[in-house]
Amino acid sequence: MKNIRRLSILILVPLIIALGAGNVLGAGNYPEKPITLIVQSSAGGGSDIFARTLASAIQKEKLLPQPIVVENKPGGSGGIAYAYVAGKKKDPYYILTATPSFLTTPLQGKTPVGLKDFTPIANFAFDEFMLMVGQNAKLKSLNEIVAFAKANPKQITIGGTQFGGSDSLAIYQFEKAAGVQFNYIVFNSGGEVNAALLGGHVDMASTNPGEALELYKAGKVKILGVLSEKRLANAPEIPTMKEQGINAFFVQNRGIAAPADIPTDARKILEDAFFKYTKTEAYKKYCADNMLTEAWMDGTNFGNFLDEWNGKYAAILKDMGVIKKK
Repeated sequence: MKNIRRLSILILVPLIIALGAGNVLGAGNYPEKPITLIVQSSAGGGSDIFARTLASAIQKEKLLPQPIVVENKPGGSGGIAYAYVAGKKKDPYYILTATPSFLTTPLQGKTPVGLKDFTPIANFAFDEFMLMVGQNAKLKSLNEIVAFAKANPKQITIGGTQFGGSDSLAIYQFEKAAGVQFNYIVFNSGGEVNAALLGGHVDMASTNPGEALELYKAGKVKILGVLSEKRLANAPEIPTMKEQGINAFFVQNRGIAAPADIPTDARKILEDAFFKYTKTEAYKKYCADNMLTEAWMDGTNFGNFLDEWNGKYAAILKDMGVIKKK
């Protein structure tokens, strides 16, 4: 009889603890310890700046009772970070930066995880791509570049950071819409791309507004157009490609995801805190300083967005020959 009672206690105690933990979470005590925000790229890049700005504002504005701690896990086109966070299934104390590589890396088979392994939490902004030339470039207008490229396929060189990465997808969208082909040259970083452009080693570059802002202000580069539906709020003088007769459009988002199957209330707490962040001066300044377009989406809408663009990216990558057509 004693053995039966002892066995019953051994079974019931863990169950009671588990139920108690669920009740604590449901009571709104989450988070009870720091949350780790994994960044899929190195320190100093766009995703890192996004993550650290968010973490700093969350703590300063006391939007959560615990801090967010940023940790970089670069490598494998983001695959290392994605696999790491996917392995934290059900754990709401790990979150992750979600940009286009969150979709394109799994599509290219560089990681065994995919959308099903994550919980979309929120999207914050769009980081549009632009095409630019050096101030001393021989071809200074979009019309000149398109005309020359049509007559001389693959003669115009354009710098980027990874074939199959965001900038190359944006470039391909432009090429397809304009009916041209460029010679895509790979560099290790956006900084190297800019240096190559200024040094005359490539004819053009594809970049995010934040990476070209200082060069643009200093008059060292000329921005030909932005691959967005509307002009940038912080640079309204730069026309869209569509305005110039080329229907090229590409979205690079900046969002946050968590592992799959995290508690519903934890997801809601994170979502609410992040929405409050978008009302802060820190967020407004971050978007203005980096020429981002504000684009808040809650978890449900962000999940729908990811599903839609996962299909779009797959189609583009197949057209590019990066992934095989089935």
